[in-house]
Amino acid sequence: MRDRGISSPRTKAWVAGAFALSGAIALLWGLQSPDPALQEASTAKTLGIVVLVIALLMAANYLYAQSLINKMRRGDDVIGRWTVAPDAFAIFRDNELRRKKRKNNWRLPRGNWPEGLEVIFTRRSVLVGNTWFRLATKGMSRFANARIETDAVSSIEFSMRLTIRGAGSTHQSARYNGHLRIPIAGSATVEAARVVEYFKDLV
Repeated sequence: MRDRGISSPRTKAWVAGAFALSGAIALLWGLQSPDPALQEASTAKTLGIVVLVIALLMAANYLYAQSLINKMRRGDDVIGRWTVAPDAFAIFRDNELRRKKRKNNWRLPRGNWPEGLEVIFTRRSVLVGNTWFRLATKGMSRFANARIETDAVSSIEFSMRLTIRGAGSTHQSARYNGHLRIPIAGSATVEAARVVEYFKDLV
């Protein structure tokens, strides 16, 4: 299991909103049933509440991510920003897809980016294309190291850690290691080095 980031949060917020609406409809149907004790009405109310609450939380999370992305694109708190040329991104993508080990947490798009791939770093996150990743040293998803990966197209590599804690009386935890690699534009080597130094100082 790996932290895949949040991609296209605006679209996912709409989808979550649709689920919330269906949950609300099921809940109302159960409440307005002539006989609330019927199995169908009871099931509709239970499922309706569960779907409504979960979908609203998901929609709020996606909308929050979208608000952060909007701020990043406006330049708020940005510490590094560049655009990877289409041909460089194609080389990076093909190399990443051929990897057998240390695979990238970022699900790389298979299509081309004719206008280039935009990368934006803030002090707490990175937006690569249309996918947003939180970058923190603490929490469920975090990074343990940052460095420059030298390849045909250089990248910034984060060593990622994901911890999922169990519920109930066992309180078991599962820990997963991963890697997040973000391509560097040929003209942004100095800027990328500054970004890496910033995140290395946080560890």
